[in-house]
Amino acid sequence: MKLYGSTTSPYVRRIRIVLASTEHKFLNLQIFSGEDRELLASRNPTLKVPCLEDDGQMIFDSRIIYNYLADKLDHEGLSWEEENQLTLIDAANDSFVQLMLLKRSDFDISEDKMYYRLQNERIEA
Repeated sequence: MKLYGSTTSPYVRRIRIVLASTEHKFLNLQIFSGEDRELLASRNPTLKVPCLEDDGQMIFDSRIIYNYLADKLDHEGLSWEEENQLTLIDAANDSFVQLMLLKRSDFDISEDKMYYRLQNERIEA
C-alpha cells in the first residue's frame, strides 16, 4: 500500500492517522512542480493529494480513501453526524487551500473581493 501526499496537506494527515498502525509506504511529494508533480499526474488525474495505491487500485480523494480503508481494515464507519462534521472541516480546509494558492500566486487576498470574502466566510462559519 502506497500513500501519495505531502506533509502540509490536512487531507493527507487525516489518512496518515488512519494508516498509523498499518504497514504502508508514504511518498512525500512536492506537488506543485518537477518530477513529483509528474509522478502525481501519472497516478491521479485530479492532480490532488492524497491518493492511495493498493493492490493495483488507485483511489482518489481523502473521503473515498477513508471509506476504502475503513472497509478494508474493518474500522467502524462514520455516523451521519460525523460525516456532516467532516464536511464542515473539509469546507474550511478547501477555503484555506484556495487562499494559500492565491497568496502563493501573488494575489493580495486581503483585498475586498467577493471570492476572498466567500472563502473567509466559509472558514469562519
